[in-house]
Amino acid sequence: MVCLIWGSTWIAIKMAVTDMPPLTASGLRFVIAAPVFIAACRYLNKPMTYPRKLNWFFGFIFACYFAIPFYLYNFGEQYISSGLTAICFSSVAVLMVVFSVPILRTRISATQFVSVLVAFTALGALIMHSQGVAVTSGWGVLAVLCAAVLHALAYIMIKKHGGEIHSLTLNTLPMTLAGVVLTGLGLIIERPGPEAFTARSVGATLYLGVIASVIGFAVYFWLVQRTDTVTASFVFVLFPIFSQLFSVMIEGTAFSHVDLALTGVILLAFGMTQWGQRRNQPASLPPSASAGSSTSSATLTADGQPSENALAAVYAHVQDVYPAEACGFIRATGVTRCANVIDQLSGDRAVESGRTSRTGFAFGLPDLRVLAESFDGDDPVRIIYHSHPDVGAYFSEEDHRHAVFDDRPVYPVRHLVVDVTNERVRGSRLFDFDEHLGHYTEYASFGSPEERAPDVSIAGSADQRHTNQGAQ
Repeated sequence: MVCLIWGSTWIAIKMAVTDMPPLTASGLRFVIAAPVFIAACRYLNKPMTYPRKLNWFFGFIFACYFAIPFYLYNFGEQYISSGLTAICFSSVAVLMVVFSVPILRTRISATQFVSVLVAFTALGALIMHSQGVAVTSGWGVLAVLCAAVLHALAYIMIKKHGGEIHSLTLNTLPMTLAGVVLTGLGLIIERPGPEAFTARSVGATLYLGVIASVIGFAVYFWLVQRTDTVTASFVFVLFPIFSQLFSVMIEGTAFSHVDLALTGVILLAFGMTQWGQRRNQPASLPPSASAGSSTSSATLTADGQPSENALAAVYAHVQDVYPAEACGFIRATGVTRCANVIDQLSGDRAVESGRTSRTGFAFGLPDLRVLAESFDGDDPVRIIYHSHPDVGAYFSEEDHRHAVFDDRPVYPVRHLVVDVTNERVRGSRLFDFDEHLGHYTEYASFGSPEERAPDVSIAGSADQRHTNQGAQ
């Protein structure tokens, strides 16, 4: 869906700026989209404002995702074809990998490095070969490439800082402000007359506002937050194919065999950067220093709930350590058992809290380090789980005290609480943070292993039990 929508975006921009000046066209697109986003936030009861600690991030998204880049795209398409614009924009795929090295601390392989050089060399050759056919001014190319740099940086920053913000919240106010600012500047500086608002430009702007902005942004931001950088950035390798087809069919752009060959080299090189990135990622999550085991599987559903495999692994851990409370992490790549070190805390703290491993849990420093550092990488912790032996699955006041600070979650995660007795696991409940209430509320509930999958054993392997006892 993202590839099809984004593939048609560039021809729509070309049709809009053929008659309408670029500032006005880019602003009106967001003015049209903003009421839909605002209504969606109201209907779904999602906040429109960013958390106070992320006010700077709001300014960054407004400027570096919406206002500046989209003006540059509209400006650039006055001078280059929509298909070539899409190819230049698809360099975001490579730039995301480059930016992820200093920001997300990912590694770049020799294959990726060579692919980056090949991709940009072929892109430069394509631009030079397209002079007079798809390019009438180098300023258009420069504008589009600068916008691509800003967008790549924005996507990586969203991955790093935007995990706890709903995709609607992430978009609505920055887009609205960008629409107002760009349209206002357009009316003052460009002063478009009635001749600018043709059926073609108005129709294209409506398409950009409703389809490309509302549906395209929401779906892609949702995708960025729930997949790794590699998967999300592969969109940029695929959608230029659609853009080239639209450019040839609607604009009548002529592409020679050389242009097609260079385009193929660019897309192949872009794809190699993603393949190299995927090969660098571990097949399973390495266990933390105090973890008993790490189970790699399909652990999260599309809406961020634990899968059957994840629940089976969690339930096995919970029953293995009963009557103590179990604790651990769930990521997209696996379930990690952690050691409950509350009994090893200092005597004063233990006496003061009155809690032991039978009635509470605490992560050790190695696990806390893994938890914190995960949010800077491509595989963050999505769910923290712990068990309640013999007292039921509920989010206690003690759980809330450690999970929430200043009406914000300490970590951008959900919490899974498991109800376990000496005989069996009786089920679990998933809690998600409510922005309006300022605390965690129930999001989903899951039955016992017998109710969900009668053939699933929760006893755990002998190796798992032995490893966990060593960690304890």
